[in-house]
Amino acid sequence: MKKQYNIDEDYVDKIISVAYGDGSLFDKIGVYIKAYSNSRVRNLLNDYKATAKAVKVVSNEYLSPELLKNIQGVTNSRDNLFMTLSVNFVNALVSKPIYSATAVIVIISVSAFLLLRQPKPEPTYSNEQVVMAEKQVKESFAIVGKILARTQNKITNEVMTKEVARPINKSNEIIDNLFNGG
Repeated sequence: MKKQYNIDEDYVDKIISVAYGDGSLFDKIGVYIKAYSNSRVRNLLNDYKATAKAVKVVSNEYLSPELLKNIQGVTNSRDNLFMTLSVNFVNALVSKPIYSATAVIVIISVSAFLLLRQPKPEPTYSNEQVVMAEKQVKESFAIVGKILARTQNKITNEVMTKEVARPINKSNEIIDNLFNGG
């Protein structure tokens, strides 16, 4: 046997707003999922949908075209073009989630494009800075040259003669002694 859940007043208000087509996307999804699994919610939703349909039919029957024109004339005369456009734009963004999602995507895309397309500032150096840098580079190369010259002298004079030439000379003497008989 399925459990029957109590429906609180806030959730009934959500069901009513969904039935009349005024609920948000998340409310609609939540109510339809709940109606699928709970028969009480499904019955309430179907009852309120039928009531909403009946109210719409009745309001269209009793609303004369003359009254509708009078109402539109009064409201249009009070609003200026800017207010009408801005209200319609906000209503479209609020009532249709796809429009608001599209607007957010467009705003983010334009912002990202503008941020990524900023020109990179090229560094500017004065003549004094260039001269100073050249002088420092020449000094650095001179120091490196002195160190390399010392290293070359040390390798040729000390390392080659002591570490390489001596053992070779010793081995040559040993080989000469062996071949000469000793």
